[in-house]
Amino acid sequence: MSLNLDNSSEAQSELIDSLLAEPTINYPWNPAEPDTADYYLESDHHFSLDDWSDVEIGQRSRSFLAKIQSCWENAPHPEPELSPIAALIEKFGTRVPQQWLSQIAANVTSLAASNLEPIDHLVQSVQDLLPNWATDDLLVMARPYAYAMRGNPHLDNVKDVGWTELSELERAKLTILIAQFAISYPAKLPCSSAP
Repeated sequence: MSLNLDNSSEAQSELIDSLLAEPTINYPWNPAEPDTADYYLESDHHFSLDDWSDVEIGQRSRSFLAKIQSCWENAPHPEPELSPIAALIEKFGTRVPQQWLSQIAANVTSLAASNLEPIDHLVQSVQDLLPNWATDDLLVMARPYAYAMRGNPHLDNVKDVGWTELSELERAKLTILIAQFAISYPAKLPCSSAP
């Protein structure tokens, strides 16, 4: 049984009324304080199951828990987020070798705490994968990607073909784009997740 909007609004209204009607009670957060025992004795005094039989308690408990369970089952549950390396593989795995993606993830992770400028972070994340490129050339290529770090990475000027069909320049651009995606990914990329 799911709660409809009217029942939910009514329950919220009753809860607010109940909270506002009762005097403010200081809840004893520390169970070691001397006043804690008095608080619990007083609250237990207002609640008693002495009038209920064990059978009635069992039935009402099962009914209550069944209602809670049905509310939980009908509640929307968010989709689990992909692990960062899985996100890289999902986005680029058909185009780029998996070892390449793992190395980018490891590089991005190792540089995460270094407080580098975005462009330096990009270049240092790909430099060991692109040894034939001078640092200055990588900085020039990485500049547009560093400026776009505030938004989502996009595949611009990189052909949508397999890794082996890309030129050296296109591979370098795609590598920087993947690093941009990895840096921008909401979670840190753990090296241990790399396949």
